[in-house]
Order: sequence, then structure tokens, then C-alpha cells
Amino acid sequence: QALLPVGNSCDLFYHPPPLFPSSQLYLLRPLLPLDKLGNEEEGCSEASQGLQAQLSHAPPLPGRLLGSFLSLSPEYTFVLEDEDGPCGYAAGALHAEGFLQQRDSSWLPAIRHKYPPELGTGGAALGQEAVLFFHAEPLAVPQPVLRRFPSLVQLGTAPRVLDVGASRSLALCLLSALRANGSRGVFCQVSDTDRQQLSFYSKLG
Repeated sequence: QALLPVGNSCDLFYHPPPLFPSSQLYLLRPLLPLDKLGNEEEGCSEASQGLQAQLSHAPPLPGRLLGSFLSLSPEYTFVLEDEDGPCGYAAGALHAEGFLQQRDSSWLPAIRHKYPPELGTGGAALGQEAVLFFHAEPLAVPQPVLRRFPSLVQLGTAPRVLDVGASRSLALCLLSALRANGSRGVFCQVSDTDRQQLSFYSKLG
């Protein structure tokens, strides 16, 4: 299901109690102008670097591509915060086809220029894999998918976020914003081998 319209997605509105008793309070907010101070020439903002640093333990794909949403679609980016700072995000692109074209034609080349393949040589295995990730050609999204689900979404939370309700609130904010601006369906890109992300999205309902 496309999760839109939001009003018909009863699972998203059902907030089960957290697995462990907690008095943790969360702040859910849009991306603020202060988050984007000091944009770099490559189009990868400090907001991207800051959120990625805070979410350094997030699954690899969301962590690495978050910068493309912050640079190209900041108006559909929401941040989840707890007392320790940012701990989750929801990012979307209203028109996925145009977003992906711009990502591949401008954002990725800038990132590849900043992080050439030889940069990962001789470093830690994780660093090498991260650099090579940006130099791999992204998979194309089939046109039938783009026609039926014109918007792209991506969500992620830090491991310390145990309350599924917080993740669902993130999803609701993003889906509501996309729907209000004319979206009729969304999709997300998840590797079939990424069990952590598959589990995360399945828990959203």
C-alpha cells in the first residue's frame, strides 16, 4: 500500500506502548534555517553533516543519502530530537523523478569529487566501503513505479529510539506534508538484504 491518504492508514495512528517503560520526551520539528548555516559549494550542507554525525549508527544507505534530501528537498525534511539531540529524521521528495535526476546529475558528482575513490584506499574497511558506495551507479527506478508512486520517502532513527510511536509520528508528518501538496503515493528504496531497514519500515504498519 502507498500509505496515502494518511487518513486511511489506521496502523500509523495506532501507537503501541514502548518495549521498555520510559519517560523520554521527543521533539518533532521541520528542518530549520539554522540547520543549514554554512552550505558548502558541493551542495552538502552542515545540516547534513550534523544530522549524519548524530545518526552515525543509522543504517548505511539512509545515512549516506540523507544529504541529497537536505540539499535538494529540505522543505520535506523533519527532525526528531530527544534530550541528547537529533535522533531521527524523515525526508521526502514530492516529485521523485525530478529529484533523482537532479541527485544523479549534480549532487552525486559533487560528492564523488569531494570523496575520490583513492580516498578510501588503505583506510578502515567501513571507510573504504562508504567511499566506494558513492562511486557505484545508483539503481534506476522503473517508470511504472514512478507513475504510480510519484513521491520518494526515507526515514531513519538512531538505535536509542525504542518507541515505535516516535517513528510513526515522523512518518505521519512527512506523509501529511506530501499529501497536502498533491502526492498520491510514495515509495522508498530499501535493499532486500538490509534487514534492519526492512524491519524498521515493517514496524511502521
